[in-house]
Amino acid sequence: MVRRAPVKDTEPPSKTNTTGRVLGRHAALLADRKVRSWWEARSLRSRLSADTYLRQFGFLLEKTDLDPAKIVSLAKADPDALRDRLVRYAAQMKKEGRLDSYISKFFEGLKSYLRFHRVAFDGFPSLSPIKGESLATERVPTPEELAGVLEHLSIRGRVAALFMAHSGVRPSVLGSYQAESGLTLGDLPDLKLGNPPAFAEVPFVVRVPAHLSKTRAAYVTFGSSQLAATFLAYLTERREGGESLTPASPVLSVRSTRGVAERRRADPRYARGFVVTKAVVQEIHDALKSSAPDGVRWRPYVLRAYCSSRLLMAEGAGKMTRDLREAILGHDLGISGRYTLGKRWGEETLRDARASFKRAEAYLSPSSRSEVNGDEAVGRALKILLLARGVPEKTLAGLDLTGKDDEQLKEIVRNLGAAAEPARPAERAVSVADMPALLDAGYSLVAMNDRTAVVRAPASSPSSTAPGPRAAEVPAA
Repeated sequence: MVRRAPVKDTEPPSKTNTTGRVLGRHAALLADRKVRSWWEARSLRSRLSADTYLRQFGFLLEKTDLDPAKIVSLAKADPDALRDRLVRYAAQMKKEGRLDSYISKFFEGLKSYLRFHRVAFDGFPSLSPIKGESLATERVPTPEELAGVLEHLSIRGRVAALFMAHSGVRPSVLGSYQAESGLTLGDLPDLKLGNPPAFAEVPFVVRVPAHLSKTRAAYVTFGSSQLAATFLAYLTERREGGESLTPASPVLSVRSTRGVAERRRADPRYARGFVVTKAVVQEIHDALKSSAPDGVRWRPYVLRAYCSSRLLMAEGAGKMTRDLREAILGHDLGISGRYTLGKRWGEETLRDARASFKRAEAYLSPSSRSEVNGDEAVGRALKILLLARGVPEKTLAGLDLTGKDDEQLKEIVRNLGAAAEPARPAERAVSVADMPALLDAGYSLVAMNDRTAVVRAPASSPSSTAPGPRAAEVPAA
């Protein structure tokens, strides 16, 4: 039995600080009118982006011993002097062992600030960041390794991890930067909030609203049977703790503590009980770190990569199409997908998509690989057989070649069976003079008169399907 450490919710911003999460020197920065104007403009699109840029900008000012007015003045009047300061700063960080990709991020805040105030400056240090260099030791966990990670999580942590690993949602779908929104129980249309709560159908539908989607477009994904069982246990625990569950309730809720209750009363932004994104991933981060094999690094986002890679295997086995996999992950489907799965799904599309996800579940759940490998072997053998019998490959695309209940597959097999019925051995009329040689070759006599005979070709003869007059067409002897 794995002992799970208690998990604390990340503290949301304090109401006593007018800049929210921006504290200390960042609050002092916002006292500058020009800095605040820039920060507010960035916040219109993304508060997280605005706070990140402000933090980077403030850190850079501190390291270069400048202030907002001085750095703008240098960029205009003496750009070479500013360039030299930035180069020295970058060189110092490289000496400390920082990667180029890490260093370059700290100039993003300054770049944004100067662009906003229409200051042209091109003296930023020239770096060579290698894409993915910091992730060189990261790989996708196996289903068995995922099972081990889940054992280190609380029930809320397991729900969050399975939503990411099986449904493919991003952490920002389950919570938000300032706990103002997140996925709700109403976004799970198959969930029935009875006593006890239950799902009308599994895999269950998850409708991700546009405001929670990275592409700002609503999309549909599904929850697995393992996620359904874990989530229902989590809801039961919340209800037994006194929470009243409604369609507006969050899928992931903050724990009911005295401090949480006080913050809910003090700030209406937190009244609905959503969690901050950091609270979604912190427990998962700790569990992944403690479970990772030697030489391997796992971040919370690797769970979404797990979903993508496992569904890719299912796609290769013919259990779902590429477009459906991309749609489930909330990706932009491009022009072609925009007119198919990019629109609101009808009942038929939803039914087919649910069936495809159900076929792919064996690749997502921590199950034995022997079952999946067996299915793959059967599917490959059947595909080779059907292709050899003349079935077009496009006809087999997306079919579950191991599914016994797939009506399309049954129809294909029935049609092949009808086409494969052996043809009745052909009968033809020949001259009586040719009879001895034909009889020696295995032909059999059907009828004969004084000039003509009707013979039946042997079943294995290549000429067995050769055209010729039927027995009824030849006068009987």
